[in-house]
Amino acid sequence: MSAEQPDRGDLEFGLFDWVDAVPGLPTAELYDARLRVLAEADAGGFRTYHLAEHHGTPLGLAPSPSVFIAAAARETERIRLAPTTFIVPLYDPLRLVQEICMLDQLSHGRLDIGVGKGSSPIEAAMYGFTPADTAARFDELFPAIVEALESGTFRRPGAEGPAAEVPLHVPVLQRPHPPLWYPTSNAASIPRLGDEGYNVLFGFGFASPPLEVVREQSRVFFDHFARSAAAGGVRYSLPGAPPRFGMLRHVLVAATDEEAVALARPAFDAHHESFTHLWRAHGSDRFTGPADVDALVAEHKLFVGSPETVAAQVARARDVGEINYFAGAFAWGSLDVDTVLASVRLFRDEVVPVVGSAVAA
Repeated sequence: MSAEQPDRGDLEFGLFDWVDAVPGLPTAELYDARLRVLAEADAGGFRTYHLAEHHGTPLGLAPSPSVFIAAAARETERIRLAPTTFIVPLYDPLRLVQEICMLDQLSHGRLDIGVGKGSSPIEAAMYGFTPADTAARFDELFPAIVEALESGTFRRPGAEGPAAEVPLHVPVLQRPHPPLWYPTSNAASIPRLGDEGYNVLFGFGFASPPLEVVREQSRVFFDHFARSAAAGGVRYSLPGAPPRFGMLRHVLVAATDEEAVALARPAFDAHHESFTHLWRAHGSDRFTGPADVDALVAEHKLFVGSPETVAAQVARARDVGEINYFAGAFAWGSLDVDTVLASVRLFRDEVVPVVGSAVAA
């Protein structure tokens, strides 16, 4: 391994989920279906389940990630569970700390914590915040949250008196705290995330930058991480393994390319409707026109096809993007649960081993 190519460890795999609306499916049945998919992933092949937080939109029918993760903790035994993200500025920090501690205990130490400022100014406005407000609240609140997890005492920023310090009678199980994730599509944040030692998901599925940009940011991230670690300045990294720098793609694996694309077209149209709902409802032109599934597949923005095709797409992402983590979104749009389960099994049983063999070779 050259000095320009630091050891990033083996490629690991995860699942990403918005819990977006399935047309015609009642919400309770949707939750049941997602838990079936998660139980299948729990059988092996996947390290972590990532659950997004969104508000006021059919893109996110799990606006309280803690509630769904608590259910998932009791339905699984192996896979790590990662709210990705808790939108920190939208919470009272003491309540969030206590929920994190409960989830870590309920999952017997399988919790990862994704955090962020929030990607949607429309959703922040639902809580009365501007983007400047959310940035300031994150910078103020998140250090206090981590300190509380590490010390067992929550100290409210700026507060004085007896209520300013609250002992946590339910601590985290993992010490000093669960692993931390920070998803972002902002390249300007990558140096800081490397310096501080977060695990990172860079880009958001079909709206992600080209793999060449991913590679550039991966190199920036690991360069900053290495220098910060050597200087003893890494704040949030945990010992024992390099941090993850990864990417997210929608995935659909079927027996043939033709079958997979035929399934993906109507399903992704439904997902795209949910993905763009808030922007369209507020007159934004951020996303215009229908999604072109065939173009997105050709541009490697959707990983859709046979096991051989998807394995080649994942291997290319690993090699060109220089990532050490890949998160696949398997359940989206109008895909029925049986199609999703079949896709997860094919990925686990036929894609992961092929990509792993290529790494070994």
